[in-house]
Amino acid sequence: MTGCIILMQAAAATAQMVDVGLFHDNLVTSSVVYCSQGKYQVVAGEEVLSMMDEGDILYLTFENGQVRVLDADSDFGFHGLIELRGVSPEAVFRLRILQPELESRTYDDDLLVIAGDRFMTLVNRADLDKYLSAVVAAEAGSHAHPEFYKAQSILCRTYAMKNLDRHLSEGFSLCDGTHCQAYRGKNLSTPQILEAVLQTSGLVVADYNFKLITAAYHSNSGGQTQRASDVWLSDADYLQAVVDPYSLHQPRAKWSDTIAFSDWKAYLLDNGMESVRKIPREIIYIEQMHRKKYLILDKDSLRMSKIREDWGFRSSFFDMFPEGDSILIWGKGYGHGIGMSQEGAMKMARDGFTYQDILNFYFHQVRIMDYRDLPASSLPVDIR
Repeated sequence: MTGCIILMQAAAATAQMVDVGLFHDNLVTSSVVYCSQGKYQVVAGEEVLSMMDEGDILYLTFENGQVRVLDADSDFGFHGLIELRGVSPEAVFRLRILQPELESRTYDDDLLVIAGDRFMTLVNRADLDKYLSAVVAAEAGSHAHPEFYKAQSILCRTYAMKNLDRHLSEGFSLCDGTHCQAYRGKNLSTPQILEAVLQTSGLVVADYNFKLITAAYHSNSGGQTQRASDVWLSDADYLQAVVDPYSLHQPRAKWSDTIAFSDWKAYLLDNGMESVRKIPREIIYIEQMHRKKYLILDKDSLRMSKIREDWGFRSSFFDMFPEGDSILIWGKGYGHGIGMSQEGAMKMARDGFTYQDILNFYFHQVRIMDYRDLPASSLPVDIR
């Protein structure tokens, strides 16, 4: 842990902050803030309303288009914007939502509370590397190899940097849901993740035109990743199909399901596959030695990614076999299959590969570099 502290101190002078909208999918009208560590100023405009020490509590309620601020002893009135500013290096707060009632979460650094028309917007202004540590913990879990955490950290940083303007109209940069990247508050369980983030601080992945890449990743490729254009409408030279032996024999490498043949036939007809009416039953199944973009029957076609989405399958990499009036489905992989396979990357790390090896394996002809060395035109306005 000492190494983490030294790295944090070294990075503090050039820290990049990020504004993250909290509980983004909920209309929050009442909350409680606990000072878990350090000290906070409670600020409205230029006025310091109060100081919070460790253990102090602040109540925030939305009333008539304003935020009412109270503590155990005082009512600080109504305000349009409230800031909790950490005045000690390692300030930490815990946030509990009362209306609607939600599980509390703990966060680093500062909190902004903005009054809206019908609810209050909660924004965590946090050091980017602390934010990324929490994102990696939410997206990748614990007990992985440090080189995997470094690779995942760089991808999460790249994603955040590329999308910093996604929610600007709402008063923050990124949200805490999977729409951006899952963020469940301070990483409290895996200090190795924070160390990996700090050891790769500033590093992102860019293409050969010095543009931030679409930093795609998924759980398991099933043995072969997909080209971006096979799933998405857009394409990218760095998101090519890769034969991926490292994802085989991992926990999410295989899956199975069963559906009724009558439901499958009705589904194909509903999606314009009229050839189903005239071709033999035994050839309307699917076999994929390699990933296919389309299911093709006679002159009809249907995207495999759409089939996966409509049926809720774990991936679009699967075979179908008849069994009586049912269809057995044997699938490979978990997720959209584009970019880095997390379980494959974990296996590569355990086998002795570095984070550079991992990223260069899953992404074609990319540059791993400090975002501060990118041309200004490649970065969002906020960090140019």
